[in-house]
This record gives sequence, structure tokens and C-alpha cells, in this order.
Amino acid sequence: MVRVKRRYFVFQFHFHSTPTSVIKSSQIHSTIESMIARLYGDVGVAHFIRNLSVIYYNSSTHVAIVRCLRDDKHLLKTAATFVCRLANDSNDCSIQTLHVGGSIRQCKKYLVNYCIEQLLQMNAASMNQNQPTTPEVLFKNKKKKSNQQQQQRQQLMEVDHDKQLALQKLLSDSRIESSSIVVSKNEEY
Repeated sequence: MVRVKRRYFVFQFHFHSTPTSVIKSSQIHSTIESMIARLYGDVGVAHFIRNLSVIYYNSSTHVAIVRCLRDDKHLLKTAATFVCRLANDSNDCSIQTLHVGGSIRQCKKYLVNYCIEQLLQMNAASMNQNQPTTPEVLFKNKKKKSNQQQQQRQQLMEVDHDKQLALQKLLSDSRIESSSIVVSKNEEY
């Protein structure tokens, strides 16, 4: 007997404005299922009726792991690109496919690496903002910064801090040993 071969997708949802309500995995499932029905009709729905499931969704980072059969992975990837709005939600969104793997463990390893890269980029960006400026730059830009620009920077820092906390939470929620992955990341540099 041949075992059932599946593929696991790591999707990230990008919302154009903040979601008004808490997004649940059932909303993601019904959205993808309705898009498959629109694109592929009854045949597409028949392929995915029992084989499509949302394994994991993190509402703070908007990352989801979705499972389907190996033969239907191209149909799911196509349907995900056409999603422009979640079911029962008025906010526009787009779905980015981050990774396609053969097991949940591979997807979680990828998520840990992805979170580490995001945290490193955020730390590098904050280090670049805090660098002292040279005297030449100070003399060229003698204009005072407006309060509105300072408020925008402060809001951006708050959003980055919230995103950093969410990524750290995702790392702590992961059941995979992240210390071995961090060591291998440091060895590459």
C-alpha cells in the first residue's frame, strides 16, 4: 500500500490595513476553498474537500501552514495568489508563499530560520538609525525635524517592536530546538 504524500505551504498574509477582527484558521480555510471553487469549479473542490487543512496560524505574525496533497500543490499555489480578501472580512490582503515543504517539521525549521533573519534585519535597521552622524551631514541638513516626522518615526519604532515581540513569540512557540539553528546561522557569517 502506498502512503499519502502531502505538501505543506508556509503562507504569510499581508494586510493593506489592520484587520478589524481576529482572524481564525477557519476563515483562511473557507477563503482558499472558495477561491478554488471559483477557479477550478466542482473538480477543484472535489480534490480539496478532505485534503485541505490549515495546520497552524499565528495571528500576530500572520503566518500560516496549510496542508494539501502533493498532486494538488500547483492548484493551491495558484488559488493562493488570487486571494485578495479573506472570508467575512472587508480588508484587502495578499498571500505570499514563503516555503513549500514535505513535512511540518521542515516548515517549522524554515519558520525558525525566517524569524531569526527577520530579527537580525530589524536589529540591523535599528542600529543604522542610532548611528552618530558625521559633522558634514549635520551642516548640510540644518533644518529642524518637524513634530510630524518625529511622530511617524516613533510609530514605526513601535510597530517594529511589536513585530519583533511577535517573531520572538513565534520562536518560543516552536517545538524545534532553535539553539542548533542559531549556531549554524552564526557559522555561515
